[in-house]
Amino acid sequence: MSASLPVETLWAGLLAAVRIATLFMVAPVFSHRAVPIRVRAAAAVLVAWVCTPVLAVGPVPGPETLAVAAAVGREVLIGVTLGFALRLVFAGFGLLGEFISIQGGLGAATVLDPASGSSSVVLSSLLQFYALAVFLAVEGHHAILRAAVHSFEALPIGASGFPSLAFGAVSAFGGTLYEVGVRLAAPVTAVMLVSNVAVGTLGRVIPQLNLMALQLPAHIAITLAVLALGTNSFAGAVADALTSLTEGAVQAVLDPGEG
Repeated sequence: MSASLPVETLWAGLLAAVRIATLFMVAPVFSHRAVPIRVRAAAAVLVAWVCTPVLAVGPVPGPETLAVAAAVGREVLIGVTLGFALRLVFAGFGLLGEFISIQGGLGAATVLDPASGSSSVVLSSLLQFYALAVFLAVEGHHAILRAAVHSFEALPIGASGFPSLAFGAVSAFGGTLYEVGVRLAAPVTAVMLVSNVAVGTLGRVIPQLNLMALQLPAHIAITLAVLALGTNSFAGAVADALTSLTEGAVQAVLDPGEG
């Protein structure tokens, strides 16, 4: 006795695996270098296998190579776009680290970022790892999986075309990241403004002071003190920002007309 699956089911499972595998290659957490490629591929096949029985599948293309390539290319485009939008969330925290480093005198301290393989400011790498830990704590990886499942409802398997509004929505989403980075860096910016005024006033009162030797260590100490004192509040702000930004990234790709 042999069992067979309908062609539509096999085709839906294949395209679903392509979409999710591409998403896992780009999205945060799953795309980290510490996660082996075999694990990503196995996770993509498992998620696709679970989702396949409930997928709404469009017409199965014929044996023409062009039709098959177009269907696979569409799934790759959806996975890459969704993963890129989610990855932008952590780019916002790298931008936050740049803001704080420049104002706090830490701009010259760089390190090799193991996640991207490129050199970045130490504080940017630290904040991105911190944001990643908070992201896991608020079950952000579950949000990515829910986004993958929701993508099959918003952009069904086998359908034709891709919403062009998504590209504009993702571009606009980048502006939101800049706004969030500036808002989170506001406390340090305010403290650095007060510090600069205080150092300038001190230099006017005591001209004998070497301000160049005094200002940089003072800025670094004040920046680290502000970050240490605001750890609890900062954790809550990061959690709220990650939750809202993740929802915004998913909406920008899957529901661009709602933004």
